[in-house]
Amino acid sequence: MSEKFWSDSSLEPRRNFKFLLTIGTGDKQIPTWVVKNVTLPKITVEEGTHKFLNHTFYFPGTVSYNTVSFTVIDAIDKSVSKRILESFVQGGYQIPSAESNVETSLITKSDSVSSLGTVSISHLGSGKDGYDKELSFDLTNAWIKDLEFPQGLSYDSQDPSEIKVELRYDFFEFKSDAVKLPGFGSTIAG
Repeated sequence: MSEKFWSDSSLEPRRNFKFLLTIGTGDKQIPTWVVKNVTLPKITVEEGTHKFLNHTFYFPGTVSYNTVSFTVIDAIDKSVSKRILESFVQGGYQIPSAESNVETSLITKSDSVSSLGTVSISHLGSGKDGYDKELSFDLTNAWIKDLEFPQGLSYDSQDPSEIKVELRYDFFEFKSDAVKLPGFGSTIAG
């Protein structure tokens, strides 16, 4: 069987602009059409070393998942900034306006994760709707790590206002064509 080559019109590369970021569910969901960009997950494997004479030997260690960041346009009618800030507050944060607030405004992982809801990055594939050969990264236990309103306001600027958000998560489940990859969401047979 011969391999396909770029001269075959049925071969199509993945495109960086074909993605959907889904955050939350129901009336708390951030509209997918306000998302400007998102970074994909990154896995880092720490390493241990052993030195013997003039040689160094390396051994894989613990796995960590780096943060994911996204930028959204603050659509006025959809109250995007309000939804994101409400999620942060529902995670346990309150401004320290009184002693009673300080004593009860403890951010917890459980509240932070549940207030944000599900987070899924879909890298669309081919076909008219993009769901053929789709890749999906479902972030587990995602919560807001960093929240930024990056622009300065100016009478000279026509640009839409943006919000940048960085998420921390424990790991992700990976799916290709809606099938979980063994080791990334399903049990490895063996």
